[in-house]
Amino acid sequence: MASAKTAPGPHGDMLLGSTLDFKDRPLRFLKYVADSYGDVSRFRIGPAYWYLITNPSHIQDVMTTRSKLFLKPKIAKRLWEKFLGNGLLTTEGEVWKRHHKLVLPAFHRERIAGYADIMVSYTESMIAAWPEGGEVDVDDEFVSLTLRIVAKTLFDADVADGAEAVGQAMHVLNKEMLEHIHMPVPVPRWWPSARNKRKLAAIADIEAIVWTVIEERRASGEDRGDLLSMLLMTRDESGEGLSDKEIRDQLMTFFFAGHETTAHAMSWGWYLLAKHRKVAARLQADLREVTGGASLTAAHLRDLPYLCQTVDESLRFLPSVWVFIKEPTEDTTIGGYRVPKGAPVLISPYVTHHDPRWFKSPETFDPDRFGPERKEEIPRGAYFPFSGGQRICIGKNFALMEMRLILGTMLQRLQPRVSETYELASKAELSLHPEGALPVTVERRAST
Repeated sequence: MASAKTAPGPHGDMLLGSTLDFKDRPLRFLKYVADSYGDVSRFRIGPAYWYLITNPSHIQDVMTTRSKLFLKPKIAKRLWEKFLGNGLLTTEGEVWKRHHKLVLPAFHRERIAGYADIMVSYTESMIAAWPEGGEVDVDDEFVSLTLRIVAKTLFDADVADGAEAVGQAMHVLNKEMLEHIHMPVPVPRWWPSARNKRKLAAIADIEAIVWTVIEERRASGEDRGDLLSMLLMTRDESGEGLSDKEIRDQLMTFFFAGHETTAHAMSWGWYLLAKHRKVAARLQADLREVTGGASLTAAHLRDLPYLCQTVDESLRFLPSVWVFIKEPTEDTTIGGYRVPKGAPVLISPYVTHHDPRWFKSPETFDPDRFGPERKEEIPRGAYFPFSGGQRICIGKNFALMEMRLILGTMLQRLQPRVSETYELASKAELSLHPEGALPVTVERRAST
């Protein structure tokens, strides 16, 4: 440690450091810091220094090799405590291991494949309701669709009536929690401010649906073979089950993590297909050859490698999860630079995914870069849309299959068209999503 260097970075404002730059344009700011100051850099948010690492070897070190040293930051616990409680996203250590082990069977590949029919049928119903020749906000539609899918597949619940309320609540939580991150001296959670009241009301709206689902299943005692049944009936080695509060926390976590980021990822995927018509045409030809016009199934995906590559490239080009934050539990070094205990360490998929050292022509949308031969050129730690190491997203395979099936089903029935007046505008909040609506023109295909 004595010989370690101080990481370089922008000086920023005398009082606020780089707080305003990071708040106003976080992706642009992080890209600027990485390009200007190298693989390990730091910048000041209020009185505290935050660190940014962008080199795949350092990312691999933090996420995998020394993952026990780099944990979820305290700020995450503070932000999510009221909303997610002790769900998989927020816990560490033995609590996380216990819950992860109990939840994991619901995400085995065989079980996930059983969700495919629901994903496809819900997508077909969504498309059928769209007006021919009209415009729809595809991001809003995807948020509702993925919410219904995660509720049906994991909890066997139909939340169509509550989809709008949950969407509005998630919008409030995105905005209010991001303000907590950006404020150097945040408003205490207990203070009865308008902001805290909005946040608590939004949590209550989502929580009301979750508690209803739990209570109805408890009353029925029915085992439906879904995640909720597993949570209600499972026992650990000591014979102890999960409390209602623990089940509530896991359901809230999957409501949040299981629909919003996937929805935004599919919005970017549809946008990119609309802008790259040769890619869309190639996919449509593949789909026609493999399915013969029939509805897409999980089994079809084995014969649709280019569809899988396109989803991978979309997640590289516009990752809905644009940053992960870790925090060392003791003073340490990364790449020869000092990183003190408790300092936030930012790892940005967007920044690393757009680095020409790891991805040739990174501003070009090219699904072939994930083909069997070229994929081997990507260094370990350079591509991580679902995080990495032990804490890789438990729903990764669920989300990937969902994206492939939904985008594939849409390509069978629609031509990807974005409104001619639309100009790409993204907003990096808790996830990277379109700023405002993402209007697409509904143009049905004559045949599939």
